[in-house]
Amino acid sequence: MARKIRDLLPDTVQSDLARLTLCLEDDGPIVVWLCGPTGAGKSALLGEFSAAAASQNWRVVVFDCRTVEPTVAGLLAALGEILGESPASLEAAAEQLSALADRVVIAFDNYEVFRLADSLLRRDFIPALRETARIVLVSRESPTAGWASATEWQDFFVTITLQGNDDTEVLASGYLDDLQGSALRDAHDAAAVVRRVTKPMLAALLPSTEADQLYEQLAASPLVETRRDGLALSDAVRRHIADHLQAADHERYRAYQKAAWRLLRQQLKESARADLWRCTADIIYLIENPVIREAFFPSEGARFSVEPAITGDEGAILEITDKHEPAATEIMRLWWQHLPTAFHVIRDSHGAIAGYLCVALPQDLDGAWMQSDPVARNWQHHVNLKGRSSRPPSLFLRRWLSQEHGEAPSAIQAAAWVDVKRTYLELRPELRRVYLAVRDLTPYAAAATQLGFQVLEDLGTRIGDSPFHSAMLDFGPGSVDGWICNLLAAELGITEDRLLDGSTRELIAGDRRIPLTPLEFSLVEMLEGRSGEAVSRAELLREVWGHGYEGGSNVVDALVRGLRKKCGDAASMIETVRGVGYRLRP
Repeated sequence: MARKIRDLLPDTVQSDLARLTLCLEDDGPIVVWLCGPTGAGKSALLGEFSAAAASQNWRVVVFDCRTVEPTVAGLLAALGEILGESPASLEAAAEQLSALADRVVIAFDNYEVFRLADSLLRRDFIPALRETARIVLVSRESPTAGWASATEWQDFFVTITLQGNDDTEVLASGYLDDLQGSALRDAHDAAAVVRRVTKPMLAALLPSTEADQLYEQLAASPLVETRRDGLALSDAVRRHIADHLQAADHERYRAYQKAAWRLLRQQLKESARADLWRCTADIIYLIENPVIREAFFPSEGARFSVEPAITGDEGAILEITDKHEPAATEIMRLWWQHLPTAFHVIRDSHGAIAGYLCVALPQDLDGAWMQSDPVARNWQHHVNLKGRSSRPPSLFLRRWLSQEHGEAPSAIQAAAWVDVKRTYLELRPELRRVYLAVRDLTPYAAAATQLGFQVLEDLGTRIGDSPFHSAMLDFGPGSVDGWICNLLAAELGITEDRLLDGSTRELIAGDRRIPLTPLEFSLVEMLEGRSGEAVSRAELLREVWGHGYEGGSNVVDALVRGLRKKCGDAASMIETVRGVGYRLRP
């Protein structure tokens, strides 16, 4: 009898493979969570499992989560590449994927970076698959709280944990020592600073080299993995190299970061909507600010899951509100009665509700009931200052509360805000503003200022005896991606090509600082985001005056004339492009 692949494997791997292949049995688990630290052999085991499944006539589909935006749109786009057509919904995608073969295995590798979309898979996508389908989730982390607490999955879900035995750093050190002083060694150093390396990225990081040839050499390195969207070092190797480079030659480390930022900023301007996530993820990877990084790529295991509230959750939501803000309980009751879809609950590992989140779009709050909420009423007024037809696309983060800590910083609050970041991604590039309210500004003041939130003093109000402060974050014309790009620029100290000081709303022209009106600031911000490009009057009207503005385009010319007069000798920075609009001279 011919030997099997499993006969060639060490006993420990053979045992793990045997456990994993149990899901191929008719009565086997539907979902397997395969976890273990870097170097534990997860990818190798997934490869052996895929071969074993294929030999039993299973169709195996593997997604690398590092290349998929963690939103419904991103997941549908990735599924569409497999299916050859874009499915209309997760339900339709699940049915089409199930129909690829009589039996289908769907594996999500590097699942730890897909945390923002975990509930989408568990709640919407996986249940819609045919019963013959099997799911393998491969992650460095243990199962998220949602899987651990969901009683409906207990008979269909198993965890396989691999033990780490990683000597990657030792092997990497020996290999890199042999490359000392070569362009290939520099390429490894540069690759350790960024999330992934493409040919344009390598050319930007090492401009004095022959990028195409060096890219091929880097791809052949035993430390480098070739992915669908470029080259990447393993996490352990990347940390090893980056930590050493940062300590030994911080100036070069910073230079790589700045070069990557300049390329990614340009790519953001040129990317189609479907490709934005790759640039966004690349930029977030460069950010060292933990407030931003943790919001998109949490480093700790998910202790809490965030789920859309269901009918039976009203009591827990109102109980939490009554405990911390009794005067607001009736307001939250109105929200629940008229817009229950605004609520998400945060559940602990036992499935108990530990907190809640209330988020909505302004257009969902047009009923008379909303007038009973002074916070939302003030926000609506602020959004509509330019007229209802021109209000900027906004998101209202109305409330978050935890059972134990109220609105104070906590792991529950952090879980809620991670979920909000997925909403940011879903609404971009149209999303322009985020509004939120807090009773106590002190714990959030430093982080909020760093992120660009402005306290709207004139929107402060009281509910009962409690003051509520409103704050707003204006992402700018570049929406979420432009905001993140600007945060990275500030962190890297890149100021040479910045014209605007967002904290003072001033234009910087040489030694002069020129105060700007909100419209003037938005216009320059729009032109700066498209530096060197001609921006039409129609685009400026839409982005600066509002998407629904119906007035004449002469208001743009009038604003530019006034702005040039303010700028004096620097007026020539804003060029007229005849028949089109305006351009900021690079």
